[in-house]
Amino acid sequence: MQSKMIAYDPLTGEIRGICLTQPQVMAWQTQGLDITDGADEVDLATHRVMEGQVVAKTVVELVPDKSEFIAGGEEQAVVTVAVAGEEPPASIEVLVADAVQVVDLAAGFGQTLPITAPLPTTIEVRVADQLVYLDNGGCVITAGEEEAGG
Repeated sequence: MQSKMIAYDPLTGEIRGICLTQPQVMAWQTQGLDITDGADEVDLATHRVMEGQVVAKTVVELVPDKSEFIAGGEEQAVVTVAVAGEEPPASIEVLVADAVQVVDLAAGFGQTLPITAPLPTTIEVRVADQLVYLDNGGCVITAGEEEAGG
């Protein structure tokens, strides 16, 4: 079985393309991309290149304590952050509704600051560094309206 040819940005390690044909490899090289071999399971979304080697992105789980709360009041949500791997970082940047929040980690686990909303909205929580980490789409929290009579 022929291995895949992986084109990546030599500065960031971001995989830019995967192919099996030499003409495509030559086109990538003219664009300033480096080339390396990769296994069948290599994918643009799940892998990156580090020091010339294809590696899987570090998996991060983002789990909210609640997926819905009432906006404008005292209710809030907190997201637990779990970073996989033998040597997780001491902290990780998370985007909470596009605002960067640094989450301190102990043994790969941490929590966001409490998330509130003055008005009804949908709040997306994602890992800021999508090049190194894989968060499988992050999580979504809905701040809804208080029900009538509630």
